[in-house]
Amino acid sequence: MRYLRYIWIELKVILLRIPIVLFFSILFPLMMMVIVVGSTGNIEIGDGFHLSDKYIMIASGIGLIPLCLVSLPVSITAERESGVMERYLLFGINPFAILGSKVVVHMMIAIIQFVLVCVFAKIVFSLTIPGGLALISFILHYLLAAIFTLSLGVMLGLLTERVQIVQVAGLALMFSILALTGGFNEYSTLPEGVQNAMTYFPVKYLMNDFINIWFTTDLILEDFVQMTLLYLVVIGVVIYMLMRKTFKFHYSFQSLGKIDK
Repeated sequence: MRYLRYIWIELKVILLRIPIVLFFSILFPLMMMVIVVGSTGNIEIGDGFHLSDKYIMIASGIGLIPLCLVSLPVSITAERESGVMERYLLFGINPFAILGSKVVVHMMIAIIQFVLVCVFAKIVFSLTIPGGLALISFILHYLLAAIFTLSLGVMLGLLTERVQIVQVAGLALMFSILALTGGFNEYSTLPEGVQNAMTYFPVKYLMNDFINIWFTTDLILEDFVQMTLLYLVVIGVVIYMLMRKTFKFHYSFQSLGKIDK
């Protein structure tokens, strides 16, 4: 019950005190969809599918990346810089619970954002939604991509205690990733070297290859799944090491407690 309270507090902080998150994660993707799809007349791209069916992948990525690489790390770093995180630890709150609540809230917003994109595209552009196994597979792939991007955000938030540094780094990463994965232009027009390099970055698959699941061409993107799981293991180890260093007071305090007993 206590952890649910942490999640509720974190959700209120994000929604009420950081409204820019709502804009970039929810409103901006919808605006881009209206501009891009609306300006082309939602042209048919074959087999009964339209541009809106393809663009929801890009819109989902446009909303997910700032949420995970700007909002989440800034939230972590802001509490470290202000000393709030240290006060949490002094009251005996586990640092994993603190970071876990932030990750859960951001995952909730990521899911809400994706649902809103689909509902908006369905109402305005008559989006075709796959059924059965294809839809379930797509959702699972999307959640895996979200977990990977959130893990990058946690790692970034633990690297420094300066909010300004994290904001600049997060925004730089956000615009770079969007530019290199087809968020601002057609992915196929990027240089071949860039496309080859991006095959090793999971977000590229969300914005360009998940369409194969949506169109029921493939049910499982094996390269994406295997690569992302491997990255998550490596990033998980790095995050654990950063947490041991960042919250060393917490762990040393625990050790002293055990000695006293």
